Amino acid sequence: MKKQSPINFWGIGAQKAGTSWLYYNLSKTPGFAIPPVKEFHYFDRDTKYPSPNILSETKVIDRIKSISYLRKAARSIISSLLKGKMKHVAFRFKWYFSNYSDEWYISIFAPFKGIKGEITPSYSMLSKEDISRMYAMAPDAKLVLMLRNPIDRAWSHFRHTKKRIKGFTLDSVEESEIIAFMQSEGQELRSNYVRTINNFTSVFPKEQLLIGFFDAIMDAPEQLLDEVIQFISSNNESEEELEKSWNVDDSAIKKVVNKSIELDCPPAVLNLIREKYHDMSLDLANQYGGYFNKWYFETYGKPSENKDDRLFPTIILS
Repeated sequence: MKKQSPINFWGIGAQKAGTSWLYYNLSKTPGFAIPPVKEFHYFDRDTKYPSPNILSETKVIDRIKSISYLRKAARSIISSLLKGKMKHVAFRFKWYFSNYSDEWYISIFAPFKGIKGEITPSYSMLSKEDISRMYAMAPDAKLVLMLRNPIDRAWSHFRHTKKRIKGFTLDSVEESEIIAFMQSEGQELRSNYVRTINNFTSVFPKEQLLIGFFDAIMDAPEQLLDEVIQFISSNNESEEELEKSWNVDDSAIKKVVNKSIELDCPPAVLNLIREKYHDMSLDLANQYGGYFNKWYFETYGKPSENKDDRLFPTIILS
């Protein structure tokens, strides 16, 4: 009898490309067991990655020395307790008061019944070495990579970093700071779609990676979610259970989640990122057409060599 995988899927990015929408909708989909924390940041917890590294301190004895850490843990646990979500209470105790290891990571999914997985957009930055750790843990796991026009993603990423600054406007920042952000390692790694695709498909079989498109959240949200559910669910549930899973919440599927503040991109910055991502955008458009073609034409005003303009919400690379 085949051993059941502890993880059925990972959402691996990209940041500001619809991962919050995906998390929100999968968490409301029958048959899916989604933990109450969207971004685990487990595989990118090494400080070599330009990400939050919230799990970089592996020993609980070191973390509980921080008063702010204990306050955060208490607020989180009490919030779940007041809502009567006892499974979430147990989850958060284990999240805050355990030593972090691969065994801990696997065990944290154990109480959940259904299709299990987590979504951390920063996984798009992972090295092949850390992706290999994911594969060793769950070699049959499905991977979902949400993508967006890289120019739009980069600008949304910057806007997201200013989201919590009350009253922020572009008058509050020098253009040189925005340009420095666009050239930062964290931004560049998150926008390097070809690197992400190549790194993951060099470890996992190509057929285990699904690419979903941010634009489809507006163009065809039901079909997008349906295709993601079908992809993740294959070989995990009976046909009858799958039919139940596809009965999604219509109000949730159209909800805008984790939206960045509205700001117009300065012309100099726009020209910079257009130039930065021209070759990658053209390469993806030439290879796969579809939304990649749409992005390339909208950004650069000319078509690619690929004449396939059909806009599929998701694709599996061949």
